[in-house]
Amino acid sequence: MEKQITAAVLVLSIAGLGYLKAQQMERMEAQAERDADAQVTAANEASRVQFEVPHDRDASTDDMNIVLDGVASFDAEMDSISFSWVQTEGPEVSLSEDELGRSSFRAVPGKYTFELTVTDAYGAASSQEARVNVASEPNTAPEVRMSVYSEKADK
Repeated sequence: MEKQITAAVLVLSIAGLGYLKAQQMERMEAQAERDADAQVTAANEASRVQFEVPHDRDASTDDMNIVLDGVASFDAEMDSISFSWVQTEGPEVSLSEDELGRSSFRAVPGKYTFELTVTDAYGAASSQEARVNVASEPNTAPEVRMSVYSEKADK
């Protein structure tokens, strides 16, 4: 009987260890997936060009004109190129093309993402994203200074 109890305890112990090992493997696989997702997200963020735009320091305005400029783009074979700016994230704005490769929009403080695609005459294209962070109007509260005193009346 003692051998049977020992065998049963041994079987249960092995089963318990197997279960714990399976759970550990599942946790490791889930962590590996989270790590891979974080690496993809970090790579996507790194491929975006980041622009910080300070506000105009004009208390009478809440928005400002922002220019997206891709005019310096070029084709190595000197083929003609076309430009396409598209907003991909952020509060929706209306883009107006000021000239070939340059667009603008009115922005309130916030984060905006745009993609510029440059295409040559043969249809070959390259794209890059730009994240634009328009800062809030900088402001600090005024300081209050006062005094209280008594004045003597003239007689």
